[in-house]
Amino acid sequence: MTGLDQLSDTVYREQAVSQLDDLLGARGTFPVQRTQIYGLRQIARQEPGKVGEFARHQRERAERKREQISKRGGSGLDAEIEFWSLVDRLSGSSSRLSGSSSPWSVLSEGLERAPAELRDENIPARTKGMTPDERTRRNQLKQGQRKWLEQWTKDHVPAFFERFCAHALFRLTEKNSR
Repeated sequence: MTGLDQLSDTVYREQAVSQLDDLLGARGTFPVQRTQIYGLRQIARQEPGKVGEFARHQRERAERKREQISKRGGSGLDAEIEFWSLVDRLSGSSSRLSGSSSPWSVLSEGLERAPAELRDENIPARTKGMTPDERTRRNQLKQGQRKWLEQWTKDHVPAFFERFCAHALFRLTEKNSR
């Protein structure tokens, strides 16, 4: 069993279920449509680096729609906006390479599992007094980290969002069957 398979069957499944269940709680309706979930899954498979961009676009569309509806006296799109904010956060694209202690995301998992030499604490900080050799070494380490995280994203974002979308479709079907 590869590391990706193991993560997919354990960490990714647990995170997908807990994150989505925390968001949905006991809501009577599901915040997005089935076609949007299929679109998310397709983006994650074909262009894993653009999941955050897709989620932000969907959230902005829902926000614009909410503004138009609120002018007429109604709303109800807050749950959809929260859903797409969650997807953006889980992809980790909004905090890319920050190394911050933000909530769990596919990218934060990658940063934790990065080779020791490519972790942020092992890459020297940029200073004015760096020698050319130190600067070159630092730049090479940063480039290596960036390449490693790009490969991580390419491999792991589809795996995580496959689990996430499967659970979302389950919850959607569950809500409709009641």
